[in-house]
Amino acid sequence: MRNILLLQQHSPFNNSNGREALDMALALAAVEHSVSILFCDDAVYQLLPTVDQPDFGLKQYPRSFKLFSLYDIEQVYACLESVTARGLEPAQLNIAVTLLSKADIAALLSSQHQVITT
Repeated sequence: MRNILLLQQHSPFNNSNGREALDMALALAAVEHSVSILFCDDAVYQLLPTVDQPDFGLKQYPRSFKLFSLYDIEQVYACLESVTARGLEPAQLNIAVTLLSKADIAALLSSQHQVITT
């Protein structure tokens, strides 16, 4: 089993990177990899509760983050600096994440077999 970290850095509003990363995480976990996910920069917006907007072009995929536990994806992180820089509070986030400092992120990255940036 390999330790694989998916590093998400993109906003959920501009493209389908977040949805593709979700699909990749679930697929990797389904074939017995140890998958971790780290939300940095504008990707922390993916962690906010979604609201149905009929004119919003992208599917509301962040609701599927609740499937992580079914796929044994238990290591979900967010960059503390990214969260605070955007004026967000941990209580606002839709799922439970562990907030990491820059030093914690460096340690996490060094413990992975592979890091995939999306």
